[in-house]
Amino acid sequence: MAGSGKKSLTPFYVVFGVVAAAGVLLIARGAMKSEPPLDLQTIAPMSTGPRGITMGADSAPVEVIEFSDFQCPFCGQFATLSMPDIKQRLLSTGKIRWRFVHYPMEMHRNAPQVHLAAACANEQGRFWEMHDVIYQYQGQWSESRNPRNEMEDYARRVGLDMARYESCVSERRTWGQVVAEKAWGDSLRVGGTPTFFVNGRQLPGTPSVDALVAMADSIAAATPGRRAASN
Repeated sequence: MAGSGKKSLTPFYVVFGVVAAAGVLLIARGAMKSEPPLDLQTIAPMSTGPRGITMGADSAPVEVIEFSDFQCPFCGQFATLSMPDIKQRLLSTGKIRWRFVHYPMEMHRNAPQVHLAAACANEQGRFWEMHDVIYQYQGQWSESRNPRNEMEDYARRVGLDMARYESCVSERRTWGQVVAEKAWGDSLRVGGTPTFFVNGRQLPGTPSVDALVAMADSIAAATPGRRAASN
C-alpha cells in the first residue's frame, strides 16, 4: 500500500518542540540574570543607619573598626582563626565593641556581589551569621564565575526570609550602604584589607588576639568608663 514505508514525523516535532521550549527558557533565565555590574564608583548616600555593622556592648571602652573585603584571603584567615578567640576573650567580656565596615576592592571580581548579599542579610539582622558562612566557604565561591547561587544557599542556611533577601539583592537595596562605607575607607586612606583602627587610631598591621587584649586592658585602665567613639 502506498506510503506504508514512511515513518511518522510526529515524534520528531514533539522532541523539537521540547528542545526549543527549553532553549527559550534558558535564554530567558540568562537575560534575567544579565544585570549590569555593581559599580564601586557609584555615588550613593548612606542607605540606613550608622557606618558599619557592630557587635559587642555599646558601653565598651574600646572600639575596633575593621575594613574588610570578603574575597581577601587575609581577611578570611583573620575571620576564621582570630575572631572566635576575640569573641570569647574580648566581646563576651564587654572589653571591646567590633565594627565591620564593607571595603570590597576592585581587584576582587566577586567581592561586590558578596558584600551586597551580606548587606542584605544585615537587613534581616543576620549579618554576622552570613559573615561567618561567607568566610568559611571563601575558597569555594571565590572561584565561581558568579557567586549569586552560593550566596542564596548561604542565605537559606542562616535562616533568611528568602523572598525578602532575593528582592533585596535584585533591587540592590543595600548597595548604597556598601559603596558609602567603601568611600569612607577611601577617605581614611585605607589601602588594603584587613585594616584596623582602635579608638580611631589606625594600627600598622593585623593585630594578634593577645595584642588586642593588651590594648583593651591598657585603654580601659587609663580611661575607666570611657565609651568608644561611634563614628
